[in-house]
Amino acid sequence: MIANLKDYEPKHIEYVLGDAEKELFPVELDFTKVKGQKIKTAADAMKYIGKCFNATFPTNETAERKLDDYEVHNIREEYCVLQENEVPKRKMNLEETLEQIKAMKKRAEEAYNSILMEVAKYAAEVKQGTREQRLSAKNTFCIALAGYYVTYTYDKESNTFVLAKAFQVSDRSEIWAQESTNREVMLKDFGLEFPEPEKPEEAEDADDGTDNKGDDLPFGDD
Repeated sequence: MIANLKDYEPKHIEYVLGDAEKELFPVELDFTKVKGQKIKTAADAMKYIGKCFNATFPTNETAERKLDDYEVHNIREEYCVLQENEVPKRKMNLEETLEQIKAMKKRAEEAYNSILMEVAKYAAEVKQGTREQRLSAKNTFCIALAGYYVTYTYDKESNTFVLAKAFQVSDRSEIWAQESTNREVMLKDFGLEFPEPEKPEEAEDADDGTDNKGDDLPFGDD
């Protein structure tokens, strides 16, 4: 395991070198064999180098070396354990996170589309220039007049009842009987004159006083 390699250093270190460099330079320098010098330790060699060579002594230099068998064994053991124990858990965590992201994305898209629809709604309302207004049931009335159903509602600012809507009635037989009273009140109280509606044919037939019952008798006059 990796924990076993803390502060570990192989007894024999083999640095990674190219073939050209190994052919051009000596791989080892044995300063104990320098003639006329008593060099027995690394410290002795460093003193000699400082005295005889034009050299620098870097403090943070690194070089690449090969792993030994002990390191390979422990590192392989580490990643096998990770593969067996941690990878499945991390994969599951990733899938759960992706599902959460998908859900978040969906909610964000829905929120985005919702605000776009709201903007479009208000833009269309401004373009149309109108809006539905709920009329007060307490202060709203509708009357039949001049072939129309006419709706008035109370306006607080003007302290009057204002015309809110009006629509023409195609079947005059539906409202003609109501119009007479309303027309008279409008003339009497407001001085507004409306044309008297024509009586529908059906109503005229109903008011016809002719007695036609004799036509149905099974015998004629003698």
